[in-house]
Amino acid sequence: MEAYQEADFLAVLSRLILSADDPRSALPEVSRRLARELRLPFAVIEFDSVPGDERRVALPLRHRSRPGTLLVPADLPGPTLQRLRERVLPQLEMLLAVATEYKAMAEFVRTSRDELHDLASEQAGLRRVAVLVASGAPPADVLAGVVAEAAALLDADATRLMRYETAGSVVLAGYGKPGTETWLGRRFQVEGDVTEPVLRAFRPARVDSYNDRSGAFAALVRRDGYNASVAAPITVGGRLWGCLVVLWSRREPPPPGAEKRLAQFAKGVAATVANVESGASRARIVHDVEEGRRRFEHDVHDVVQQRLVSLGLELRAAEALVPDELDELKARLSHTVEGLTSVFEVLQEMTRGIHPAILTQSGLMPALRALARRSAVPVTISPGPEHRLPPSVEVAAYGVVCEVLAYVTEDAPHASSINVDVAITVDDAARREFLVVSVRDDGAGGADLAHGTELVGLTDWVEAHGGRLQISRPAGGATSLCIMIPTDIDSGRFDLALAGVD
Repeated sequence: MEAYQEADFLAVLSRLILSADDPRSALPEVSRRLARELRLPFAVIEFDSVPGDERRVALPLRHRSRPGTLLVPADLPGPTLQRLRERVLPQLEMLLAVATEYKAMAEFVRTSRDELHDLASEQAGLRRVAVLVASGAPPADVLAGVVAEAAALLDADATRLMRYETAGSVVLAGYGKPGTETWLGRRFQVEGDVTEPVLRAFRPARVDSYNDRSGAFAALVRRDGYNASVAAPITVGGRLWGCLVVLWSRREPPPPGAEKRLAQFAKGVAATVANVESGASRARIVHDVEEGRRRFEHDVHDVVQQRLVSLGLELRAAEALVPDELDELKARLSHTVEGLTSVFEVLQEMTRGIHPAILTQSGLMPALRALARRSAVPVTISPGPEHRLPPSVEVAAYGVVCEVLAYVTEDAPHASSINVDVAITVDDAARREFLVVSVRDDGAGGADLAHGTELVGLTDWVEAHGGRLQISRPAGGATSLCIMIPTDIDSGRFDLALAGVD
C-alpha cells in the first residue's frame, strides 16, 4: 500500500476499534478488512499470544506490555512478510494500545463517578445528622434521622437501628413507608438473624431472600412484606454497640456493593451515637464532621486526581505516537484527554460543599476569591483578614458563602451583583474575637433567602459553630445576610462557653 492509502486504511481501523464497547469485539471485522486491503487469503488479530503452525505464521504484537498476535498465511513471500513487520505491525500495535487505554480510561471515569456520587451522598447524609445533634435535637429525633438517611442512601424500603445487649438486640429506631410498623422496642435473639454474623464477627452481612429463614426476625420481615436485607456493625470506643439494618421489598437481591456502602456509612453513624450518648459539646461534633469531610477530600484529591492525571499523560503519549496523516485518530485522542479536565467540574457539582484545595492550602480569602471568579453573577470580595483562621471557622464561613451564592445564582438569575464583606471584630464585653461575613445582593434578581428552606440548614450549621446568622430583606430591597462566628471555636474555651447552652 502507498503511504496515503495506509493512512486512510488505518483511519478506518481506528474508527472500528475505538467505537466498539470492547476492542476485542471489533477484531474479527478489523482482521477481515486487513486481509482484504492487503489481498491476503486471511488475517487474524488476537488480543493474546497465539502460536503459529504449518498453515499460519504468528507475528507478535505488543500493546500496553501485553502480548497480541497477527496470524497470516505461512506461504507469504518474504517481501510481504517484511512489509507486514515493518509497516503494518507498528500501526496495529499503536491502535491496540490506544484502544485498550481508551477503554480503561472510560471504565475508570465511570467507576469513579459512581463511587464519588456514593461518597457525596454518604457525607451529605452524615452532615444532616450532625446538624441535628449540634442543634440540640432530642436523641430520638437524631436516631430517626440516622435510619432515614440510611434508607435514602441505599434506596431501601425500611431501616432498623438495633442496639446489642446480652439479652438480644433491641430496635431503637426504625424507618419505613407510611403506615408500616417500625418495630420500636422489639427485642430479637441473635441466632439465625441477619445480624448474627455482624454481631459475632464485626462484619457486614446480607440476606438475599427470607423465604427459607427461620426465627422471629425473619418471620416479622416476611409479615411486613420485606424480602432481602443488609446489615453493618456500629462500634463505639472499640466495642460493639449495635448494627444498622436496611430492608427491601423487591424480589431481587440487595444491590451490588450494598454491604460496603452501609459499612462505610455505619462508621459515621458511630460518631453520632457516641456524641448522643456522651452529650458531647458542639465543638466536638463539628470536629467529627470535619474529619469525615477531610477523609472524603483525600479520596477525591489524592486518589482520583492522581489516577486521572496518569491516564491523561498516557493518552497524550499515545497521541504523540500517531502519525500526522491520521488526523481523525489524533483529534479523537485529543478530545478524550481534554474531556478528562471536565471530570473535575462534574466532581465539583456532585460534591459541592467539600473543602476545595485552595481553602485548605491558602485560607479563606483566596478560596472566596476563587469562588467569586466561578460565579455566574458578578461577585465583589472585600480584602478581609490577611492571617489564617482556625480550620473550622474558615470551613463554616466558606460553606455559608458557597450556599448563598449558589442559591442566588439559581433563584435570581437576573441579579447583577453580589457583595461579600469579610472582617474581624472583637466583642469587648465577652472578650472574644469574631469573624463577620456579610453577603448582600443588589435586589434585582428576586431571590428571597429569608423565605427559603435553605435558611434552616444554614442557621443550624452556623449555630453548631457557636455563631449567629441574621438576614434582612426590606420590602422590594436587597437581601442581606450576616454571620458571626467566634474564632476560638477550636479551643477548649469554646467547649466551656457552650456547656451552659447545651
